[in-house]
Amino acid sequence: MNVKATFAMMLAAASMAFSPLAAAQEAAELPQIEAEEVSAGQVVSFVNALIALERLRFEYQSKIEAAETEDERAALAEEADGKAREAVDKTAGITAAEYLAIGRAAQGSEELTDRIEARLTELREKQQRRAPLESQQSGAETGETETQ
Repeated sequence: MNVKATFAMMLAAASMAFSPLAAAQEAAELPQIEAEEVSAGQVVSFVNALIALERLRFEYQSKIEAAETEDERAALAEEADGKAREAVDKTAGITAAEYLAIGRAAQGSEELTDRIEARLTELREKQQRRAPLESQQSGAETGETETQ
Protein backbone atom coordinates (compact mmCIF):
# COMPACT_ATOMS: atom_id res chain seq x y z
CA MET A 1 0.00 0.00 0.00
CA ASN A 2 1.40 3.40 -0.91
CA VAL A 3 1.97 6.21 1.55
CA LYS A 4 -0.92 8.34 0.25
CA ALA A 5 -3.40 5.50 0.72
CA THR A 6 -2.04 4.80 4.19
CA PHE A 7 -2.32 8.46 5.14
CA ALA A 8 -5.85 8.70 3.78
CA MET A 9 -6.86 5.66 5.83
CA MET A 10 -5.23 7.07 8.98
CA LEU A 11 -6.88 10.44 8.50
CA ALA A 12 -10.27 8.85 7.93
CA ALA A 13 -9.87 6.53 10.93
CA ALA A 14 -8.75 9.34 13.20
CA SER A 15 -11.59 11.54 11.98
CA MET A 16 -14.10 8.77 12.67
CA ALA A 17 -12.74 8.35 16.18
CA PHE A 18 -13.34 12.05 16.60
CA SER A 19 -16.71 12.22 14.86
CA PRO A 20 -18.84 13.31 17.85
CA LEU A 21 -16.41 16.14 18.46
CA ALA A 22 -16.48 16.98 14.77
CA ALA A 23 -20.26 17.23 14.85
CA ALA A 24 -20.10 19.53 17.87
CA GLN A 25 -17.42 21.66 16.26
CA GLU A 26 -19.40 21.91 13.01
CA ALA A 27 -22.20 23.56 14.98
CA ALA A 28 -19.74 25.95 16.61
CA GLU A 29 -18.03 26.74 13.28
CA LEU A 30 -14.56 25.40 12.74
CA PRO A 31 -11.85 27.96 12.15
CA GLN A 32 -11.22 28.47 8.47
CA ILE A 33 -7.67 27.27 7.85
CA GLU A 34 -6.34 27.40 4.33
CA ALA A 35 -3.83 24.66 3.44
CA GLU A 36 -1.13 27.15 2.46
CA GLU A 37 -1.46 28.88 5.86
CA VAL A 38 -0.61 25.73 7.85
CA SER A 39 2.82 26.20 9.43
CA ALA A 40 5.48 23.53 9.87
CA GLY A 41 4.76 23.59 13.61
CA GLN A 42 1.06 23.00 12.99
CA VAL A 43 1.91 20.03 10.76
CA VAL A 44 4.05 18.56 13.56
CA SER A 45 1.25 19.07 16.09
CA PHE A 46 -1.37 17.68 13.70
CA VAL A 47 0.69 14.55 13.07
CA ASN A 48 1.29 14.06 16.79
CA ALA A 49 -2.47 14.28 17.41
CA LEU A 50 -3.19 12.02 14.43
CA ILE A 51 -0.86 9.34 15.80
CA ALA A 52 -2.43 9.59 19.26
CA LEU A 53 -5.90 9.20 17.76
CA GLU A 54 -4.80 6.29 15.61
CA ARG A 55 -3.46 4.51 18.71
CA LEU A 56 -6.78 5.08 20.48
CA ARG A 57 -8.72 3.81 17.48
CA PHE A 58 -6.58 0.68 17.43
CA GLU A 59 -7.04 0.18 21.18
CA TYR A 60 -10.79 0.70 21.21
CA GLN A 61 -11.78 -0.92 17.92
CA SER A 62 -11.21 -4.45 19.21
CA LYS A 63 -12.91 -3.63 22.53
CA ILE A 64 -15.97 -2.26 20.74
CA GLU A 65 -16.11 -5.22 18.37
CA ALA A 66 -15.86 -7.63 21.32
CA ALA A 67 -18.63 -5.93 23.30
CA GLU A 68 -21.63 -8.17 23.75
CA THR A 69 -24.39 -5.57 23.76
CA GLU A 70 -25.17 -2.36 21.94
CA ASP A 71 -25.11 -0.53 25.28
CA GLU A 72 -21.55 -1.76 25.95
CA ARG A 73 -20.49 -0.69 22.46
CA ALA A 74 -22.04 2.75 22.96
CA ALA A 75 -20.35 3.15 26.35
CA LEU A 76 -16.98 2.17 24.89
CA ALA A 77 -17.46 4.55 21.94
CA GLU A 78 -18.27 7.37 24.36
CA GLU A 79 -15.20 6.50 26.44
CA ALA A 80 -13.04 6.47 23.29
CA ASP A 81 -14.41 9.87 22.28
CA GLY A 82 -13.51 11.29 25.68
CA LYS A 83 -10.00 9.88 25.41
CA ALA A 84 -9.72 11.30 21.88
CA ARG A 85 -10.62 14.76 23.16
CA GLU A 86 -8.05 14.41 25.94
CA ALA A 87 -5.38 13.22 23.50
CA VAL A 88 -5.79 16.24 21.25
CA ASP A 89 -6.05 18.61 24.22
CA LYS A 90 -2.74 17.22 25.52
CA THR A 91 -1.03 17.65 22.14
CA ALA A 92 1.09 20.78 22.20
CA GLY A 93 0.38 23.44 19.61
CA ILE A 94 -3.09 22.40 18.44
CA THR A 95 -6.70 22.57 19.56
CA ALA A 96 -9.42 20.11 18.64
CA ALA A 97 -10.99 22.67 16.31
CA GLU A 98 -7.63 23.34 14.62
CA TYR A 99 -7.03 19.60 14.25
CA LEU A 100 -10.35 19.16 12.49
CA ALA A 101 -9.83 22.26 10.32
CA ILE A 102 -6.34 21.15 9.26
CA GLY A 103 -7.68 17.67 8.50
CA ARG A 104 -10.37 19.22 6.33
CA ALA A 105 -7.80 21.43 4.58
CA ALA A 106 -5.55 18.40 3.97
CA GLN A 107 -8.37 16.54 2.27
CA GLY A 108 -8.53 19.31 -0.32
CA SER A 109 -4.82 19.98 -0.73
CA GLU A 110 -2.26 17.61 -2.17
CA GLU A 111 0.55 19.92 -1.02
CA LEU A 112 -0.59 19.84 2.61
CA THR A 113 -1.20 16.10 2.41
CA ASP A 114 2.36 15.69 1.14
CA ARG A 115 3.72 17.75 4.05
CA ILE A 116 1.78 15.66 6.56
CA GLU A 117 2.89 12.42 4.89
CA ALA A 118 6.51 13.59 4.96
CA ARG A 119 6.26 14.16 8.72
CA LEU A 120 4.66 10.74 9.22
CA THR A 121 7.40 9.10 7.17
CA GLU A 122 10.08 10.96 9.15
CA LEU A 123 8.62 9.75 12.44
CA ARG A 124 8.34 6.15 11.20
CA GLU A 125 11.96 6.18 10.07
CA LYS A 126 13.08 7.52 13.45
CA GLN A 127 11.05 4.83 15.18
CA GLN A 128 12.58 2.11 13.01
CA ARG A 129 16.10 3.36 13.73
CA ARG A 130 15.30 3.52 17.45
CA ALA A 131 13.79 0.01 17.65
CA PRO A 132 17.07 -1.89 17.10
CA LEU A 133 18.79 0.34 19.67
CA GLU A 134 16.06 -0.29 22.24
CA SER A 135 16.31 -4.01 21.54
CA GLN A 136 20.07 -3.94 22.15
CA GLN A 137 19.63 -1.91 25.33
CA SER A 138 17.04 -4.28 26.77
CA GLY A 139 19.32 -7.19 25.95
CA ALA A 140 22.20 -5.46 27.72
CA GLU A 141 20.03 -4.89 30.77
CA THR A 142 19.24 -8.60 31.01
CA GLY A 143 22.79 -9.64 30.23
CA GLU A 144 21.83 -10.90 26.80
CA THR A 145 23.66 -10.05 23.61
CA GLU A 146 22.73 -10.65 20.02
CA THR A 147 25.31 -13.44 19.76
CA GLN A 148 23.94 -15.41 22.72
